[in-house]
Amino acid sequence: MRIRPVCLVLLTLLQLILPVLLTGCWDSVELNRRAIVSGVAIDRGPSEAEKYVLSFQVIVAEEISGENARGISPVALYTGTGRTMFEALANASRQTARFLSLGHVRVLVISEKFAREGIKDIMDVLERESETRLTSLVFISKGQPASELMSTMTVFSKIPSNDLVEKLDTTSKQFGYNFRMEVDDVIRGIQFRGGGPIINGVFTSGGREQADTNDNLKSIEPRTTLRVSGLAVFKDDKMKGWMDGDAALGTVLLHNKIKEFPVLVKHKEGGYLSFNVYQSQVTLKVQSSDPEHPVFTVKIRQQAAVKESPNSLELTSPAVLEELSDQLTGVTIKQIKTAIASAREFKSDYLGFGQALQRKDPHGWKQVMNHWEDVFAACEIEFEADAVIRHTDMRSNSFQIN
Repeated sequence: MRIRPVCLVLLTLLQLILPVLLTGCWDSVELNRRAIVSGVAIDRGPSEAEKYVLSFQVIVAEEISGENARGISPVALYTGTGRTMFEALANASRQTARFLSLGHVRVLVISEKFAREGIKDIMDVLERESETRLTSLVFISKGQPASELMSTMTVFSKIPSNDLVEKLDTTSKQFGYNFRMEVDDVIRGIQFRGGGPIINGVFTSGGREQADTNDNLKSIEPRTTLRVSGLAVFKDDKMKGWMDGDAALGTVLLHNKIKEFPVLVKHKEGGYLSFNVYQSQVTLKVQSSDPEHPVFTVKIRQQAAVKESPNSLELTSPAVLEELSDQLTGVTIKQIKTAIASAREFKSDYLGFGQALQRKDPHGWKQVMNHWEDVFAACEIEFEADAVIRHTDMRSNSFQIN
């Protein structure tokens, strides 16, 4: 079939016109014109005119890649102040020869002072800005300016923010109660009536004299170390306090965010037995025939391994293992009870009891949501726990028996 000349002309014109209508990279910026920001610290300024103090940890690509390295710091810190976060960003950008690129921010650290004042405006900016990521990890600086955490040289990573991410991943998978808390998780926590988010705490130990130089890494024991520890608890968008120990561990158990953790049990014959709980599942059930007086049931299922047995216990005996299992569940119940008591003391249901009621009985939740703080403080909570000791590692009974 032959194509008519008129049709051929029209097809040619269409091919010439269509590319004009297609969108292009009108706002593109070349990589060599970008300053990649890996972490952001947000501090409270001394006045409303300088309310936001933003510190941007910028990667010096030449020092990371090794090509054309000049032996300088692998990151640089630029600080801007302003009445809003956007104004502070604009002021900081005036100090750099490249465009600040926020698309690769891995860590956001908010000062404790700002957190106690309220973080809803900060979260609004982070959710609204197209360049930022909702998967960035959020931390609260514990008792010090957030900018100090962005200016601490670390041993295992040239980029301090990356070191902070790796520390959190390590502690969340092995022996720790801290877990990943992203921007999106914080926003969801703020939105729930009567509750709030829980955010990981971070601080530096040691002196600050040489924390921002390579001299911090030249000794066997670093002079300054980044540490992830504690959980900051919130009511709505305002921080109410810190949790550590059993309260923090019980909180994370209720959220099913912990991978494995150690448990010590004091035996009646003396000494402590160490267990590694490598599987833990907690479910929350609710009976809401009367929404004003709901009854919650916390169901705990755990599997553990014996790690230390510094006595002559017969670990091959089912009766002994059953007794140890009961002690293990007793420790877990105590931890969760401590977490509930702390939440009631802070008057914030960041544990998720209200969410369980909302899922079970949406109509009943609407009746109590405006005074859930009072209902949560007085509601009945029951426990069902079961722990199984699966194995005793490389041997059963201790050599001390012989």
